Amino acid sequence: MMKFRILAVLALVGFSAASQVDTDKAAVIKSIYTEALGEQQGYEWLKYMCEVIGPRPSGSEAANEAARWAKVAMLQAGADTAWLQEVEVPKWYRGPEWSKAYAGGVPVSLPTTALGGSVPTPKEGVRAEVVEVGSFEELEALGREGVEGKIVFYNTYMDHSLISTFNAYGGAVKYRWAGAMEAGKYGAVATVLRSVTLLRDDLPHTGAMSYGDSEVKIPSAAISWQAADMLDHLLGKGQKVELELFLDCGVQGTATNYNVIADFKGTDKADEIMLVGGHIDSWDLGQGAQDDGAGCAHAMQVPSLLKEVGYEHHRTIRVVLWANEEFGLDGAKEYANWARMNNVHHWVALESDGGAGVPRGFGVGASDEWVEKVKALKPYFVPYGLHEFAKGGGGADLSPLRGYDNVFIGFRPDSQRYFDFHHSARDRIDAIHPRSLEMGSASIASLFFLLDAL
Repeated sequence: MMKFRILAVLALVGFSAASQVDTDKAAVIKSIYTEALGEQQGYEWLKYMCEVIGPRPSGSEAANEAARWAKVAMLQAGADTAWLQEVEVPKWYRGPEWSKAYAGGVPVSLPTTALGGSVPTPKEGVRAEVVEVGSFEELEALGREGVEGKIVFYNTYMDHSLISTFNAYGGAVKYRWAGAMEAGKYGAVATVLRSVTLLRDDLPHTGAMSYGDSEVKIPSAAISWQAADMLDHLLGKGQKVELELFLDCGVQGTATNYNVIADFKGTDKADEIMLVGGHIDSWDLGQGAQDDGAGCAHAMQVPSLLKEVGYEHHRTIRVVLWANEEFGLDGAKEYANWARMNNVHHWVALESDGGAGVPRGFGVGASDEWVEKVKALKPYFVPYGLHEFAKGGGGADLSPLRGYDNVFIGFRPDSQRYFDFHHSARDRIDAIHPRSLEMGSASIASLFFLLDAL
């Protein structure tokens, strides 16, 4: 009997949701999902970006190749205009890198990668005793007496108890960003960090770090989860452990990369811009599939899907693929400055930079009135598995626009596995499920369709 009661309740909930939707709009949305899942154009674009062009680190010619290709792809998809905006970016170089732990007996090799922005080690590498800390407070407690001349090992973790993996990431990434800067104050000669991931594997994960305004710059690397466990185990025996670290890396001046800007003009409200974007740069260990090739594919596909289903949008849809998000938002800042100078009015702006997981919903960074407007659209998305419609959202590349425009939306896919791939060699096209990616594109396109109709 309980089973039938539950089914009855679910039926009533479905009827209630259905009663809040316009059947004609629901039919258009259905056609958008059908088109995306059938043709999988976004996946084909992403596959090309990953397999033919490959990783697109800041300052690389591959990042420029990707920008030129995306411009052509958008024109072929029906863009009225598409152009490349020059952006001056740091030029990142990565060469050989490794580390070995010594605790008596045979040295143990640890999977290692330089953090983005790190200075290299001396040509002969650096070898020193390891001191382990679990927080900046522990580092401060050791002081110069306990740290000087040593390699600091940040044995820090993403909090696995947090359901939001992005919140867990936010709590741990400060050690990657500022670890070398803080350890350098006490005379450390280098730092290594447990990779910022929830996957207990043996691949290191890179990511940006900073020295701030410090004149002391020491090499900084990440080691894999399993390597961190091993180093922690060796140190737990109470014996002296030394680490030999070699990093051939660094920022080698600057180079020109490009933002891609493509406009699909609206019919009668063309001056009102609906921006959708992702960042075209990636780290160099993988192919940049999840971060953020997927976001680029989502953005590129939004106007294409609306065109394919025959919808003529009132407002201009602008696709922006930003350069150098990973190393300091240079592309986002350049675009925001240009938009201000040209009095561009973004009616709404959305970024996809959370990977290609199954879509869960949207976060809205706007006035309460706008938040409620977007929340009111939720019944259209429930049949497709989207349930999260909440206040607070946007994206890093939208942040330079804040205070100028005020409606920002962040796409929220399922993120439980995102940090398995993030900034690692695992971030390749085979980390992408085509249907998940296409569901994301269809969800964003459907939201733009509904917002354009307001």
